[in-house]
Amino acid sequence: MRTALAFQPRIETLDMFIENKDRSPHPLRFVAPKESAMPTVSSEAWTFSQFSAALQGLAYALPNRVTIRQLLVFAMIMEECSLGHSITIAELRAKAGSDNQGDDLLGQSIGRSYQIFCQPTKKEPDNLGWVEVVENEDDRRQKFLRLTKEGEGIALRIARMLKEKP
Repeated sequence: MRTALAFQPRIETLDMFIENKDRSPHPLRFVAPKESAMPTVSSEAWTFSQFSAALQGLAYALPNRVTIRQLLVFAMIMEECSLGHSITIAELRAKAGSDNQGDDLLGQSIGRSYQIFCQPTKKEPDNLGWVEVVENEDDRRQKFLRLTKEGEGIALRIARMLKEKP
């Protein structure tokens, strides 16, 4: 004897829904739209929403004077640290690459690009303290950039913003 609560699963594939267009799918079943060869801006709405949310979160935490290139530097440092690596200043410059005129994207003043994220000093009391500069023990000319605990907290907050569903 079967009760009203008994449920027999019916295996249906996404292809069945696409082929059977006149049959409406169950309202709780998601049917992915066919992807077009050319993506549209509206097809990327979720991506842009997440990008906007992450930038907005950063805008609250960053001083007004931070440039997009400085933000790029912090993003690259976050990426390398998330992979378990430290990145040197020279590697940072190489990773950023060149702009559309062939010049270094971070320019000659690469120090200004990462120093805003370093520990505050007498000279720069408004620095954020998200990144530390650590000298290589074997070659003092080589300096590694790593996230501080506060920088890791900011990185994790950004990651949460990028993963949140709108």
